[in-house]
Amino acid sequence: MKKIVERMRRHFDAQEKLREQVLENSRQVVRLSARAITAMHRGDSATVKEMISQAKEGIATLAEAVKAEPHLADSGTILAAYQEYCEAVLMRALIEEGKMPEPEEMGVPYKPYLAALADAAGELRRRALDLIRGDEVDAAERMLKLMEDILELLMEFDYPDAILPGMKRRQDMVRHVVEKTRGDLTTAIRQQKLESALRRSERARK
Repeated sequence: MKKIVERMRRHFDAQEKLREQVLENSRQVVRLSARAITAMHRGDSATVKEMISQAKEGIATLAEAVKAEPHLADSGTILAAYQEYCEAVLMRALIEEGKMPEPEEMGVPYKPYLAALADAAGELRRRALDLIRGDEVDAAERMLKLMEDILELLMEFDYPDAILPGMKRRQDMVRHVVEKTRGDLTTAIRQQKLESALRRSERARK
């Protein structure tokens, strides 16, 4: 009996230690990814690169934990880390290259990838508004096009919550931010055209 208890205790002690490591790694990945996105909005590419690189190391550690304990794959803690990391990588690729990396490229599961895409649409709206305020309407239009691409992709996944939790809510959210951004951009373009027409009129009077 004593030997059985000892074996079982070693097993659960190892699980407890792994759980603590997973929690710490997940929190670190989330923090690093959030800092990377913040740095993107202020144009600090060096910090973005450093934060994503560190987050990638954390993701690799979590992947090893999942290999050791496959039941962790659907853990909310691990999925949250994957989602935040994926959002940061997606944002960098979308802003810098105008492309959408595939989940296999990033080594992330499909569920957090789709969730990250939805969140990235919100960050792209923020980016578009910053560009509009800076009178960079053409660049803001490119952000809107990326948001529309994300919405189109997300709308392909019409599954119940048992398969893709929260997808319907995310689709509605992205549709809403796309429509709002389109409206803001339309207003900005009209204002730009009006100002251009006024300048032409002033020059004609001189």
